[in-house]
Amino acid sequence: MIRQFKPEDAQAVIGLLQELGYDVSQDQLAKRIELIQARDGAVFVYELNQQILGCINVIIDARLAEGIVAEIVSLVVSEASRGHGVGQQLVEYAETWAQPQVDTIRVRCNAIRDKAHKFYKRQAFTEKKEQKVFEKVFC
Repeated sequence: MIRQFKPEDAQAVIGLLQELGYDVSQDQLAKRIELIQARDGAVFVYELNQQILGCINVIIDARLAEGIVAEIVSLVVSEASRGHGVGQQLVEYAETWAQPQVDTIRVRCNAIRDKAHKFYKRQAFTEKKEQKVFEKVFC
């Protein structure tokens, strides 16, 4: 079953994020989800037998040059559940959520995640461009 994130899902989602190398505290996750929802984004989880097997975060993004599009900004499926359709179902759910609002959905994927690239191509995403990400930390 796919449904909206609930606060009691936090530990499971933190565990999923850790599988990809992201260390997030419960407080950080709560603040991020609150902000995502305040900006009309969504976080959905895939639950089976009271266990969270995956999650997806989709937002609506407005840019001067590219217009208004939906973007999958986080998709994580537990390592044990990969290859069993969980990710595909989460993507389809995000697409259904986004379609009334936009004509296009996109995803950015780390260059080192070859398996993820193949996954998105199987979901009918086409590679649009390559780019580098620059950041400046304000601490």
